Amino acid sequence: MRNRENLIPVYYRLAEDIKKIIESGVLKDGDLIPTEAQLCEQYAISRMTVRQGLALLAEAGLIETVRGKGSFVTRPRLNQLVIDLNHNATSKEQIRYTLLGVNLIRNNGEFAEKLGFTGEANVITIKRLMFKGNLPVAIEEKFLRYQKGKPLLETQLEYADFPEVVAKHQESVPVRNDMRIFVAALSAEQANLLAAEGSQPALGIKQLIYSEDDKLLGVATMICHKDRFELKATSYPLSGRL
Repeated sequence: MRNRENLIPVYYRLAEDIKKIIESGVLKDGDLIPTEAQLCEQYAISRMTVRQGLALLAEAGLIETVRGKGSFVTRPRLNQLVIDLNHNATSKEQIRYTLLGVNLIRNNGEFAEKLGFTGEANVITIKRLMFKGNLPVAIEEKFLRYQKGKPLLETQLEYADFPEVVAKHQESVPVRNDMRIFVAALSAEQANLLAAEGSQPALGIKQLIYSEDDKLLGVATMICHKDRFELKATSYPLSGRL
């Protein structure tokens, strides 16, 4: 019978071993970890396999590789927090969406300019309501530059995450997602959709997605019920996968 160790890829075991050494304090911030050649010899594996393990450590924020010098331990940046909107509010299985509407606003340069879409006059708007169980949790509004010949599928409109929608609908490749968090009072329409009292405070989350040349491709705003949505963030998030 194969044991767990035999089922785990060698590069993953290498990454786990180095992670344990770093987190035990044996290797400290700025310390040079063993070279690729040394790790190849120690684990009896190929250089490619070693590089796969080092890539996992770099993705987890545990090391930084400097070409020509080697890989160095990096201290976790605890003041840098990562928010994963897919795993906020509740587990993904408990979330459901109702699509409220999709519209194409044509020839309205003033509206597009207000959103930040410079040089654009046609904007696609998507609105949906997020539920946790039977309770409405948040209202999402998405705004995209109109791209002729790039239709949006119904499944994308109702279920896809905003960055995915932007990536599939735009010709430019999205490379940056800026987020702004704010507090706002619910409008009468928003209060009605969220089954809440009018003018009560709500958490607002705004996403702005840009291309490599700093062109704004999409804007999304989520207004969340104050008692039904909890925004979570963590530092050093990817190290937990090792």
